[in-house]
Amino acid sequence: MDKNIEEYLRAPSIKLEEWKKIADSSLKDKTVKDLEKLLDNNISTKPLYTETDIDDDFSLSSRRGLSNDTDQFMPWYICSTIDHSNNPKTLNARILNELERGSNSLELSSFNEGSLNDILKNVDTAIAPIYFKNLKDPLEKINEYQSYLSSFKGLNKKEPMGGYLIDPIATNLWLKEFSEEKFGETIEHQNLLEKTININSNYKNIFPKIEIIHIDGSLWDDLGAGLSKEIELIASSYLEILRYSKNNYNEVKDINITISSNTNFFATIAKIRSIRIIFNNIFKHFKITGKLNITSRNSSNIIFKEDPWVNQLRITTSALSAAIGGVDKIICNNITQKLGQAPDFIKRLTRNTHIILQEESRISRVQDPSGGSFYVEKLTNDLSQNAWNNIKLIEKMGGITSLTSSEDFVVELRKSREKLKKDIEDKNIKKIGVNIFEDPDSNPINVRPFEEAL
Repeated sequence: MDKNIEEYLRAPSIKLEEWKKIADSSLKDKTVKDLEKLLDNNISTKPLYTETDIDDDFSLSSRRGLSNDTDQFMPWYICSTIDHSNNPKTLNARILNELERGSNSLELSSFNEGSLNDILKNVDTAIAPIYFKNLKDPLEKINEYQSYLSSFKGLNKKEPMGGYLIDPIATNLWLKEFSEEKFGETIEHQNLLEKTININSNYKNIFPKIEIIHIDGSLWDDLGAGLSKEIELIASSYLEILRYSKNNYNEVKDINITISSNTNFFATIAKIRSIRIIFNNIFKHFKITGKLNITSRNSSNIIFKEDPWVNQLRITTSALSAAIGGVDKIICNNITQKLGQAPDFIKRLTRNTHIILQEESRISRVQDPSGGSFYVEKLTNDLSQNAWNNIKLIEKMGGITSLTSSEDFVVELRKSREKLKKDIEDKNIKKIGVNIFEDPDSNPINVRPFEEAL
């Protein structure tokens, strides 16, 4: 061992400048400064963080998401996605199978007209929340959904849980960018926003445990929003909803959002904590006693057709970061998401990802386990400050409605998507099993194609 390094390690006190000198000498042709990485616009990370990087005590900060009523035995809802089937009995069997084997919440894409009662037969939605997320036609069959809720509540004398999830702002742009076919005319942005708020208002009075408005950051992630921009667009969407609520904030005070999680482990944790800071500021400004419910869904950008087994590593990493961040619900997409319907073994693998994290990691025994880390606290500060500054700029320009109608904004998102794709192709971003360490003997997974709703 180098004499200087040995003396440094045995020294009774350590000075940062001395550490940097020794680190620089060990790196030879590089310096510690060269190890800094640009994480997002205006946000970079360093190889070492100390107490000088934070300037306050964050023990009671809203970023931590501390609560007196946490359930260490069910720290988050295990939400499984159900592959669509046009056969109601098949869909019902899939739902019951998931609930019997460890899931306690489900998400479906759609249902065929007149089939909802058969699909949810023997499902107690007062215990297991069932969510519908139909991006192709956000308002389709919502009347049938309401009829089911009324029938369930009347027969069982219990409040159903779940929701008919609509992001009134991101959905249209997502459809315009990714639809390969026309699903009827897209609803004009303003009309969808107004209709969604009105529907939400009606539901809140009748079904208090049902979600309608759901701000979905995973859609923005699909569109090309980066780390900070996803936070900005989620928060700006909520500000737009408040504007259209005409000062009747009580009906939108409890807000449900989804964030995308990925393999950038600490960035995902910081994103969750930053969102809490942003929404706490908004609640204070508008004098709202609100509640923020956070769902995490792994980014579609970490799932690939090539060697799908490696997707499991990426999905598990993203789920763990979301769990450490303290979200309320986690959705792990199946490793075959880009290929077709998940076989039973893959569904089991996805469920067990949650169960292993809950039972073996013991994360639920500690609230905000990353709290106090100089790195995480500094990253949280930088991210929330950067996002807050940009949110104010969006508001000065007229809000998110004006932003999404700008061709420059749409082009910026497209360029971001294209850059990510090219970086993977050029191996500037390395993905195991995709562009590095490809398995020549990869074991293929036999899948059936997805079924389109009738």
